[in-house]
Amino acid sequence: MIAFSKSWLLTLCLMPAMASAEERCAIEKAVFVEADAGTVLSFRPVGSDSAAVSHLFTITGGKLKLDGHVMYDEDARRPAGMVMNNCPEGDATGAELRACTVWTGVPYALDKATGHIDILGAEGTQAPDAVLMPGIGPAIRHSALWEKSGLGQVPWDLYEFKECRAA
Repeated sequence: MIAFSKSWLLTLCLMPAMASAEERCAIEKAVFVEADAGTVLSFRPVGSDSAAVSHLFTITGGKLKLDGHVMYDEDARRPAGMVMNNCPEGDATGAELRACTVWTGVPYALDKATGHIDILGAEGTQAPDAVLMPGIGPAIRHSALWEKSGLGQVPWDLYEFKECRAA
């Protein structure tokens, strides 16, 4: 009887987690958090089907507010992500963009249950369990904005799903 009660209790405890995974929101409404510095990765809608950018996001924490985007690279057949700090609006030179770019790389979607790693799904697809941004922490740490960031620790590269933002 005790064994039956324990298994029933375990099932009840896991049900909310299973339900939330099944009812996960679209990626453009998803908010993710990393564990070391507590920085937050928040996606937002692109707003145009014809945009070259497939995802828009911000990374915040401490006094840090970075803008980012993901563009699908046809040649590499994978997304290319960029995180920028105060880049100029409109036409900018290559030198200006290099000066304000904090990180470039491939953002990956992780499925915790299977351990599967894949590229980010398109806008409108279900948010993944986690987003891996390889090297984002060291890139922030070694950038000119580190001293002013207000972060106590270097961010980790893994952002785990936290919540869905209201539309």
